[in-house]
Amino acid sequence: MFHTILVATGPSPWSSYAVDTAIRLAAHLRVELVIVHILEDDPQFQLQGSVASDPQLRAEMEATGQHVVTQAAERATQAQVSYRTVTRWGSIPEQIVELAATNHCDLIVMGTRHLTGDKRLMTGRICNAVIATAPCPVLVAPLVQ
Repeated sequence: MFHTILVATGPSPWSSYAVDTAIRLAAHLRVELVIVHILEDDPQFQLQGSVASDPQLRAEMEATGQHVVTQAAERATQAQVSYRTVTRWGSIPEQIVELAATNHCDLIVMGTRHLTGDKRLMTGRICNAVIATAPCPVLVAPLVQ
C-alpha cells in the first residue's frame, strides 16, 4: 500500500506531532520516511525580499531548519525507521508537493493546530494548498491542546 512517506516538519509543536505520527506509521508499515523542512523565502508576514537580502537571517533560518531535521532524524533512528532528509528554500506547499512527486511518495503527513471556524480558515493555508495539489493522499494530524 504505502512504500514511502513524506513528513513535513518545522519548529512548531504540531509539526513535531506530525513527525511522531509519521514515524509510528513508517515503523508499523516498515517503509521509508522522507523528512522535509522547507525554508520559506518570503513568508507572508515579512517584508518582500527581507530574507533574501539578509545573509545573517538566512543563516539563522538554515541553522534552525537543520536542527529541526536532525531532531526528527534522531527520533526516526530510535524507532529503527529508514529515512532521508531534505531541507530546501521555497514556497512551503509547492516544495512539499514537488518533493512528494520526485521522491515517489505514497503519503504526505502534515501537522496542524486543532482550530475551528474562522481561525481554521485563516491558518490552514499550507495544509489546504498541499491537499489541493498533492500527487498522493495527505494525512493531517491535528495537535489537540
